[in-house]
Amino acid sequence: MMPESTSLELIFENGVDEFGEPIISRRRFNNVNVEASDEDIHTIANALASLSSPSLSAATRRNDYNLLSAETE
Repeated sequence: MMPESTSLELIFENGVDEFGEPIISRRRFNNVNVEASDEDIHTIANALASLSSPSLSAATRRNDYNLLSAETE
């Protein structure tokens, strides 16, 4: 089954707060090509992270499927 949509979320650590907990920021990129391979998305995640000063903590691919339309096929 092919996903209806794919997005990429980058999670950055921007230092620590006064309690020593990491300060996290997230950036989501929607409308990623659903046919892109995990390797392609990983390469793009690293390229985007290189443009940012906070360090990249995680990169997550999210595929969304319509389960109801799968039942009718």
